[in-house]
Amino acid sequence: MQQPELGKKILELRKQKGLTQEELVDLCNINVRTIQRIEAGEVTPRSYTIKSIFSVLGVDIEQLREPTIQNSNGLKQSAFPKFINSNKRNHNISNLNIAWVCGTIYFLLGFAEFAFDYARYYEEEIILGNAGFISLKFIVLVVYIYFIRGFYILGELYNLYLLKIAALIVISLNILFYSYDMFSLYQELFYVEYVVVIYSIFYGIGGVLLGYAMLKLNSFLGNIATITGGLKIASGVLLITVFLGILGYILLIPAVLLQIVLLYKVVTLLKAEKH
Repeated sequence: MQQPELGKKILELRKQKGLTQEELVDLCNINVRTIQRIEAGEVTPRSYTIKSIFSVLGVDIEQLREPTIQNSNGLKQSAFPKFINSNKRNHNISNLNIAWVCGTIYFLLGFAEFAFDYARYYEEEIILGNAGFISLKFIVLVVYIYFIRGFYILGELYNLYLLKIAALIVISLNILFYSYDMFSLYQELFYVEYVVVIYSIFYGIGGVLLGYAMLKLNSFLGNIATITGGLKIASGVLLITVFLGILGYILLIPAVLLQIVLLYKVVTLLKAEKH
């Protein structure tokens, strides 16, 4: 349960018990200002604070968890949209729509990017010259950032801090590596072989981390989250080995497609809660 509903529920239960705020805080070992802000919906307390309060009020916190519903799309529909105000929900829908659209663009541009990179690193040819190479890399980087930002938003919606952290790490790695790709056209700092190995290992680590975080979405979104996370982990492990990296890149194709589908499905859930 999220704010302000959480605060209202605590206030309701406290009054049912006939307790003042001062009496409640004495029993919970917290200060009055904290309980005032919680009941007013101004702050979301830590999980152990919530458990302590409900324990004193004689309520099993598990009874207050919103039921999970299997919707027509086969997804486990969590209660998160119920506690999002309309402006916040519309904002999330808009951002997630941008994310899956950018994911689709990223997926399509990925084939062109692969051709550009292969020509550069293995045939020593810059397709369309430096300007064309930099333009493609910049566009791919931008759409990828907006794509992965969608998973940061999912982390916020479902209170999954690991997913938010994983998304930020993956975005940071891509900014670093894409920047080097563009900069190295004019000043190459490392041998190509070293660059390929470093990219493979770190992209693999990022993929494993993001994939593991996606597995946590299974409780809310069902098997699609498990399959997507599993593919990301498998791809990441293969990339880390370097010599099996090509198999890792192949696995990325269905993994990215499922990431796009997953984002789109969450949009449909949020839209359904509007009606």
